[in-house]
Amino acid sequence: MSTLHSSPVLINPASEPTTSIEPRKVRWLDTFAKLSLWSLSIMVYTMPSTTYTQSWQPLDLAKLVVLAVACGGGVAAIASVWSSRTLKRVLNPLAPFYLFLGWTLTSVLWSPLKSVTIAQSGGLVAMLLFASIVAFLSVNGDRAKQLLQHLNWMFLVSSAVVLIAYLINPEMSGLDRGRIHSGGDGLIHPTAAGATASLGLLLPVLCHWVGGFMWARKLIAPSLIIHGAVLVLSNSRTALAMGVVTIGAILFWYSSNRQRAIAIFTGAVLAFALLLFDPGFELVSSTADAGTQFVSRGQSSEQIKAGSGRGELWEAVWAEYKKSMLIGHGYFVTSETGKLHVWNETHNYTAHNLALQILASTGAIGFLMFAFALIQAFGVSMSLRHGNLFQRQIAVMVITITVWFAGWSQLGDSFLGPIRPESILFFTMLGIAIGQSTLLVRPNETAFEPPQNISR
Repeated sequence: MSTLHSSPVLINPASEPTTSIEPRKVRWLDTFAKLSLWSLSIMVYTMPSTTYTQSWQPLDLAKLVVLAVACGGGVAAIASVWSSRTLKRVLNPLAPFYLFLGWTLTSVLWSPLKSVTIAQSGGLVAMLLFASIVAFLSVNGDRAKQLLQHLNWMFLVSSAVVLIAYLINPEMSGLDRGRIHSGGDGLIHPTAAGATASLGLLLPVLCHWVGGFMWARKLIAPSLIIHGAVLVLSNSRTALAMGVVTIGAILFWYSSNRQRAIAIFTGAVLAFALLLFDPGFELVSSTADAGTQFVSRGQSSEQIKAGSGRGELWEAVWAEYKKSMLIGHGYFVTSETGKLHVWNETHNYTAHNLALQILASTGAIGFLMFAFALIQAFGVSMSLRHGNLFQRQIAVMVITITVWFAGWSQLGDSFLGPIRPESILFFTMLGIAIGQSTLLVRPNETAFEPPQNISR
């Protein structure tokens, strides 16, 4: 297991002398990783319908095929380079995640909804295999940058599909929240669309301002138009808030003193003009009312304070957690019977909070495993602060994305829910950070040299 407190002191490039990896295998892994990144993104979509149905749809079959290929192909890909020293180095920091995966699979034994537990565990299998392959490939900075570029484009295409669907039929797109309340399904849940758009705006900002990648600059304008439109139409308050916080922080931190001064001066001029031309603040009041209506979504202040009804849900899930505090009720099952009566309906509700979801479904044992996996991964990622320029850039990206997920996870299942672009981003960044961390030489360690074929 990697040690969290040992500071790396040297960057070592070169080639691995002990294990030779055939170039075709590396090319195949690279192709498979990119295909997985794109194909897994369709898991976020559902077949639009006016009423809720449990019957299989063509899209459900396609999702099953994609998941099977991602899992089967992932195992085959890793097996093809099993003897590589590179693979062993990248799997070491991922071991706690695989331990947690083992616990989720074990929870099938006592889960009242075995199909749900198996399906959600299957998604975690696909994501961990994907992260392992990304980590293996990312010992090379150029391949890591290519994966980041594909990630940016995948987010942009995902939001574009949703926006086109909205222009064709707003109700069937899924962005109309009225469809949810009427019991129907849209192409995508508005919460998932909001998260995709928010991260889709953050990604090119990170890649351009932090990474300095030339291709990222070209994505800024289309991202503002497409992701910005979807973010507004989805009316996801948390996604909007986390986007503003993280993007604002990056733009401020990476701006020059002159740019900051211009921004402050512009704000002062606008404030003076407002006092001059609107002394009664009538324009501000009307704008504030419109903004309040957008944010409240027709809810009262009491409902918003209760987390849009989540307070009632959290109380119910917590009561169920206390019935099986040690082992939980089975991965992604939040109640003893698999049925929770909340909001006048009975379903297997998710907790709408990542920590509570893990506690209720995997118990204290699973929660501790998961917490350790996150701490381990974050510690490995932070070791990149002592690396070369690209590694330091990745460390800043990881910190920013961690802040985004920390806020997002308070009101959702985040990257451990059904496979969505947000979970693909999380495991891609996890893989890139781990792959790059293997190039750092720590005290009492011999220099590690990645395979020649990966560095070409």
